[in-house]
Amino acid sequence: MIITNRISLKKFQKDDLDLLFQLEGDPDVMKYITLGIPRTRKEIIEKSMPRILNSYQSLLEFGIFAAYLNNSNKYIGWFQFERDKEINDAIEIGWRLKKQFWGNGYATEVAIALSDKGIALGKVIVARAMIDNKASIRVMEKAGLLFEKEFWGDYRPHSGKPDVLYKRQLNF
Repeated sequence: MIITNRISLKKFQKDDLDLLFQLEGDPDVMKYITLGIPRTRKEIIEKSMPRILNSYQSLLEFGIFAAYLNNSNKYIGWFQFERDKEINDAIEIGWRLKKQFWGNGYATEVAIALSDKGIALGKVIVARAMIDNKASIRVMEKAGLLFEKEFWGDYRPHSGKPDVLYKRQLNF
């Protein structure tokens, strides 16, 4: 699907439960998703894994993809490249990385590649985050997305603060 200088994205497989648990079982990784409440293996099996495996659409390679370092094939997290559920003709990008890989520019590198790919397909690119997630907001900005609006997301539990939507429009 996407290969950058340092990262390759691959489809998750049915037996990748442990990879997802490395992310979703970590309270630090889940801080801006579930307010730090880790997901159990059962929740991942019943909710996360089916959602990810059902996200793939063969023609344009949409979905949520496992990310690996090119030089070592180490799993570092995942990246999202999916049709947006709320905004017509838009692609949502997102990411979730294991904390030992934070701060290395990996999220920015792949977010730029995904954003550029979506724009090349003639799509608007969107990304969302909790308003306090400054690291993800910086990644969005570096990938060329601009602040669009604050909104009240449906996260459970909710932080009590609005979320933010960033958008990259087509260049005409």
